[in-house]
Order: sequence, then structure tokens, then C-alpha cells
Amino acid sequence: MRIVFYTPQGTSLVGEGKFIQLRWQGQEYLVFAPFEIHRYHNQILAHFLQEQGIAHHWEDGKRLAIDDPGIRVIGGGRFHLDPGRHRLELWDDSQAYGRFDEQGLADKLTRAGEPWSGLRLEVS
Repeated sequence: MRIVFYTPQGTSLVGEGKFIQLRWQGQEYLVFAPFEIHRYHNQILAHFLQEQGIAHHWEDGKRLAIDDPGIRVIGGGRFHLDPGRHRLELWDDSQAYGRFDEQGLADKLTRAGEPWSGLRLEVS
């Protein structure tokens, strides 16, 4: 699993916001963005696609269409990350993409390395 965390410039990995879970090129990704960066799941996805150079476009100004059939959005939700308390809380579901798949997520975070491997995952 690869983890991407968009942070406001000059800040660290902490805060609340939304995240998406996706598969691309045989790899699973969790992509986090605090509310200061992106308010909506489709904005997080667009940011990721832009960074990776993956073709996409907006339909009707609201719906994000991905031009690469190799990407599958699994779902999304909300998060609260508190590294000081060694805790990552995930909950809710994305209105655009549905709920994330929590099965095996704790093990995947452990294998993702620091700082993720040192966090206690709480899913509600």
C-alpha cells in the first residue's frame, strides 16, 4: 500500500479531512487531504490524477471522469490523524465513491512503514 498525504505548506501529518482508497497499476493507495486542502473526495482524486499525469476531465463542472480504465476508486471516508496519540481514525463514506474497504487495512498500514506503521487504526 502506498499512502499519499497532502498537507498545507509548512505543516506536518496531523489533522482532519477526507480520504480516498483506490487501485492503480496493481497498487493500492490511500490518499488523504485535510479540509484546508480539499473539501470533496473528487477534488482529492483530481489532485492525485494530476500529480501522476493521469488523463482526466470534469463533466458538467462537478463529475470527475478518469480517462485511464486502469484506475478503480474503491471508496472514501473521513479521517482524524493524531500522531502524538499514535492514532488514525477512519469513518463515514464518500457520497461520490461509497465506503472504503476496511478489510486488512490495519495490516496494510503496518507494512506501509513509518509513520503509518506506528499508528493504531480505529474504524467506525
